[in-house]
Amino acid sequence: MRWILGAVGAASLVGTTLAQAESHKVTDAATGLNWASYTNEKGITFRVAVPEGVADRAAFDTAFQIIAPVNLGWVGLAWGGSMTYNPLAIVWPNKQDVVVSSRMAYGYYVPPVYDQSTYTVLKKGTTVNATHWQVTAKCTGCSQWGDDDTGITRVDPKTENPFAFAYSAVPVDDAAKNDSSFSIHDMVGHWIHDLSQGTNANFAASLAKLA
Repeated sequence: MRWILGAVGAASLVGTTLAQAESHKVTDAATGLNWASYTNEKGITFRVAVPEGVADRAAFDTAFQIIAPVNLGWVGLAWGGSMTYNPLAIVWPNKQDVVVSSRMAYGYYVPPVYDQSTYTVLKKGTTVNATHWQVTAKCTGCSQWGDDDTGITRVDPKTENPFAFAYSAVPVDDAAKNDSSFSIHDMVGHWIHDLSQGTNANFAASLAKLA
């Protein structure tokens, strides 16, 4: 797989969709959460929710939703706006379930499993129907990554952040396995996501009710 995705603003990228559209605030009935929401040209929706009152430079849990057409084999969300060296959520349907796989790429090949980000799929807000699948999940380890040697990168819950996506119509090799390999993307792109639109009071308690 060559999921090649450069830094946000690199307009010279060839073969990618550069999506600079602003996200907008959505409150969905299934979860009751506020989300910063963005929909790309394929009709895939990416939403992120964050806690209110996060201290500067502190790590925090996040939540996300992806809503995608059922004819897609997998969808990827890059928390740092590029393929490499940031947490990746790779998501695919498995019959009536949805699988979220934590990955990080260290080069332009199939990203290996990444154990520093942990995803918990939430029952409320996760569905599969005849036209779309939707996943709602909590992530511990998606707001901050790296170390003192390589540098620490943080997501800022109070402002705009670079995010990225990739997707393919080809199913993963084994949908029942969280560590399944998968093929090259059909398209990649990136956008600016304003996380302040997805701020939520009583965030941890709200997520606990969705489990």
